[in-house]
Amino acid sequence: MRRDSNVIGQIVSRLRYERHWSQDDLVARLQILGCSITRSILANIETRRSVATDKQILYFAQVFGVDAAKILPPLPTRSKGTPLGINTQAATRRRRE
Repeated sequence: MRRDSNVIGQIVSRLRYERHWSQDDLVARLQILGCSITRSILANIETRRSVATDKQILYFAQVFGVDAAKILPPLPTRSKGTPLGINTQAATRRRRE
């Protein structure tokens, strides 16, 4: 797995530390909500060895009491403020005369 495939691991870890929860505490809270996760899976997500599913991201947001967008890091931006990789200019072909 590429290391840039997991973009939430550090954020989940930080949010957990801010609340003084152990991995077991977080797993128990997630399981109460209905998330099928183990401490091993959580450890792999936090250390970026595995990716989180979309459902897991929603459960993380719910258990931490934040919007799901807060779980995801911001997109890198250019100096003009537009996200990298997004071209805001329309491309057209020149007409042959």
